[in-house]
Amino acid sequence: MSEFLIGTSAFANADPGLIRQAGIEWIRQDFPFPFADCIGGRLADAYVKAKEEARVWSSKGLYLMGVTPLHGIGGYKPDPSGKYQFVWNDLLPGYMGEPNSEALSKNYQEICAFLADDLKGIVQMWQISNELNIPMFAGPLKYYYGCELIFHGAIGLKQSDPSLIVGPNSALPSMRYYFYGRLFADPRSSYLDYCGIDGYYGTWDPGGPEAWDFALAELYDLTHTRILVNEWGYSSAGSIMGEAENRSGIPECQVKKWRFAWGNGHTPGTQAQFVRGAMEAFYKHRDRLLGAFFYRWEDQEACWQCRSPDCPVETAWGLVDRQGQPKPSFYAHKEGVEKLRS
Repeated sequence: MSEFLIGTSAFANADPGLIRQAGIEWIRQDFPFPFADCIGGRLADAYVKAKEEARVWSSKGLYLMGVTPLHGIGGYKPDPSGKYQFVWNDLLPGYMGEPNSEALSKNYQEICAFLADDLKGIVQMWQISNELNIPMFAGPLKYYYGCELIFHGAIGLKQSDPSLIVGPNSALPSMRYYFYGRLFADPRSSYLDYCGIDGYYGTWDPGGPEAWDFALAELYDLTHTRILVNEWGYSSAGSIMGEAENRSGIPECQVKKWRFAWGNGHTPGTQAQFVRGAMEAFYKHRDRLLGAFFYRWEDQEACWQCRSPDCPVETAWGLVDRQGQPKPSFYAHKEGVEKLRS
């Protein structure tokens, strides 16, 4: 295992040899709630499938960063007029308790303790839930209880297996100071091994790869904890909204265009340039970094937010295309990793 952790998110049929050629040793994998009906009861079919997938990744010589169960996830659907509306898809089993309750926090700790024990030797690192500081993943969960979920999840994981690398994940820039200020000022932060962050400059947020320089310096000054970039990347496809569309606040999925861009826009070549620039920022801060996980390995057939195949929002982030062929960003990533590990 390299000291600098390089990972990605990938489908189960991805080529492990090609993944390693890109300098990647870690796979980031989501896990659903493990029980079907009650805590300690029959295992859910989806969990059994996820565990087997993790075992296969491990057998191929790759390390696993698990993501503890999401309580839900947002998306977009058209209303009768055709206007896209945000919708919340609840994934919380009834036995877990209601959002914004102590019962949910305590039950989440028990679930995480089970995951650490059941997946011991398969999953070496954990991300606790995902981006609980933005509506897409927080849904009805208030920020205070999002932090509590992270603390209870970390305690459950570490008490079952102290060898695990455990931490949170947050999206730039929303509520950054609340989340990280509260998390890392609390005595329970001793259960957290890293400060996790997601960032998509030039796509979801304004700026370019150089913005990572400022963000990493700021986060380290705020937390004094090693940083894991849980997700980073740049979309290689999609046109840009016009001024009126941008001002309207219309969802990207509605018009199938990006609000932001960098350089020459969203093209495979610009994606590769972005990767090189971000890698330079990571190299500058490598003593503060635990690692970086590129999102994602391959392009996807349809957008998971709106389910449309012609939407660029979630379809063109890969280092390889839909046929598994390397894009220019693949080689830029490979070169960047070699420098980081030099």
